[in-house]
Amino acid sequence: MKDANPYPHQLAEHFFRHSYGRLVAILVNYFGLSAVQLAEDIVQDTLMEAMEKWSIRTIPDDPEAWLMDVAKKKTINVLKRKQLYRDKIVPSFQETPLADLQLNSPLEADSTLKMIFTCCHPALPKESQIALALKTLCGLSVPEIASALLTQAATINKRLYRAKQKFRDQTILYEIPRAEELKERLDAVFATLYLLFNEGYYSSHHEKTIRIELCYEAIRLLRQVITRFEQARKAKALMALMFLNIARFESRTDAEGALVILSKQDRGLWDHSLIATGMEYLEQAISGSTPSIYHLQAGIAAEHCLATTFESTNWESITQQYAIMEKLDDSPLVKLNHNLAKFYAGRRKEALQTLLTLSNNPVLQRNVQYYATVGVFFLELHERAKAVPYFETALKLSTSDKEKDLIRKKMLP
Repeated sequence: MKDANPYPHQLAEHFFRHSYGRLVAILVNYFGLSAVQLAEDIVQDTLMEAMEKWSIRTIPDDPEAWLMDVAKKKTINVLKRKQLYRDKIVPSFQETPLADLQLNSPLEADSTLKMIFTCCHPALPKESQIALALKTLCGLSVPEIASALLTQAATINKRLYRAKQKFRDQTILYEIPRAEELKERLDAVFATLYLLFNEGYYSSHHEKTIRIELCYEAIRLLRQVITRFEQARKAKALMALMFLNIARFESRTDAEGALVILSKQDRGLWDHSLIATGMEYLEQAISGSTPSIYHLQAGIAAEHCLATTFESTNWESITQQYAIMEKLDDSPLVKLNHNLAKFYAGRRKEALQTLLTLSNNPVLQRNVQYYATVGVFFLELHERAKAVPYFETALKLSTSDKEKDLIRKKMLP
């Protein structure tokens, strides 16, 4: 057994986040899709028990196995009090006893894939698909999902309730789709894992602005998809993007944990083996494939990784890739990043003016990065008086202490 941990909540959350989706998927695979809420409640209750017990006792040698064991016991105890136990579970024990289920088994991989695709069923609205997968499979809270989807928590709660009602009605099958259904469902899967990775890469609703465990979970889930569907070029492009981004993690915070902007990062800390892996995935993705949003974003990430300094970055190439991306996705955030690249490619006044014309966009009016970016542009054009109000608005919008510290640093003369 390990010594008692002075930070049981952080440790419990780490293993919970890593195991959440697998635990839920295995329980749903066993008890049926209509029991998804029960599975989530049991897994959530397991985390609470881990936080309580690990704070006063030694930590298990195998925390994940401990979580699985507790979840199984809680499941049996709950179902013993329900009609479901007598009608469904008892007859099934001789075939696959719940007590014998293991976290690291072929059942886990199959159950996880089933859960991913079930959450992304076309019978559900697309926004509900993503919210459901982020909640049920990835364990994100409602505020985290609302932040990732740029909406309100009340809206997410409604989406989740309606989606789970279809599960309870048993109108959706718990399965991996085939043939003509596959492509449509894969796109929703990619969107979900992309948002999960982004929430880890730059979280706006957590005490830790960078949550690498979420990024690794997104990579783990995507790897399962690629293993099953090797010809999915878009999946490999997304994997390339993820690896090229996590390669820069060590340089994104300083010794005190403060955020470090790209132009100030120590590129000697970048992980070149991860960059190489990302480049390999990107090469595989490009072969015989029509460029997607993920191809373009991976290409942009590659330009950053290949540059030896911020100033030597091929900003013109990045600008061109954003221009192509904007034709595929004309969202305000793509426009924001396109003009950021345009600014550093030398078209400064044009980029700033374009961003100012977007000031009435409702999405950007709630976006911290929009106001911080405009503030930086004004500063670099030596118009500090105009920059300050934008930084002040960014500070009001931010919910992250570390993000606020970074904004304040940008405001310094």
